[in-house]
Amino acid sequence: MKPASSVIDTRGLQSPIAWRDRPIVEVHNLTKMYRLGEHQSLRGTLKAMTGGRPERQTLLALNDVSFSIARGECFGIVGANGSGKSTLLQVISQITLPTAGYAIVRGRVLPLLAVGTGFHPELTGRENVVLFGTVLGFQRRAILERMDDIIAFAEIGLHIDTPLKRYSSGIQARLSFAVAMMFPAAISIFDEVLAVTDDEFTARSIRSIESIISDGRTAIFVSHDAGLVRELCDRVMWLEHGEVRLIGPPAEVMDAYHAAHS
Repeated sequence: MKPASSVIDTRGLQSPIAWRDRPIVEVHNLTKMYRLGEHQSLRGTLKAMTGGRPERQTLLALNDVSFSIARGECFGIVGANGSGKSTLLQVISQITLPTAGYAIVRGRVLPLLAVGTGFHPELTGRENVVLFGTVLGFQRRAILERMDDIIAFAEIGLHIDTPLKRYSSGIQARLSFAVAMMFPAAISIFDEVLAVTDDEFTARSIRSIESIISDGRTAIFVSHDAGLVRELCDRVMWLEHGEVRLIGPPAEVMDAYHAAHS
């Protein structure tokens, strides 16, 4: 029997041979509820001070979500802002735990959840690469060996030794994506990381994502760019108000999604 709410990382529990034919990600009846600020009003604060129960509001970010992702698949996720996409990616990345249900993740996850996520604005680009790689579990020597390739891919040159707070969103996106390309992972998550890059870098990044898939690795791709979703993804899931509306081929899901939001 599975735990009521957890993210299960099977690395070290089983050998790759034991689960190579099983989905690399399995999500079962996943629910995530947030409690909003307990003391949002003067009345709530007074109740708390006098021993009463403060009013609490809740937000159901995910509601009974279930799906699986095959090894070597590019799986797209679409939905309007507030549909639960970011919360779902945070659960898969083991950044947050679900309220109910569970997810099984079979391999290292490299999450690029937003431009600059995981980076510190006061550190330089170089220092942030080392920090990010260390958090992912790579040895410092291995990180430094990849540094020149990361700088070259991102095309940021001497900016690598400039504090991140002075980077434009485009340069931050370049650096984030370069890190994802140079640090191998079984599952790479791309959440709107190409939204602020120029056409040349976007095209190069698309080719890199395609190479990830051809190498047998898995990508989870989130974007509001319908053309990119149709081009890159093998299957697409449409989330609406925290619930799965449709999973299927990109053309079918995107047509239904746009019909509902036109």
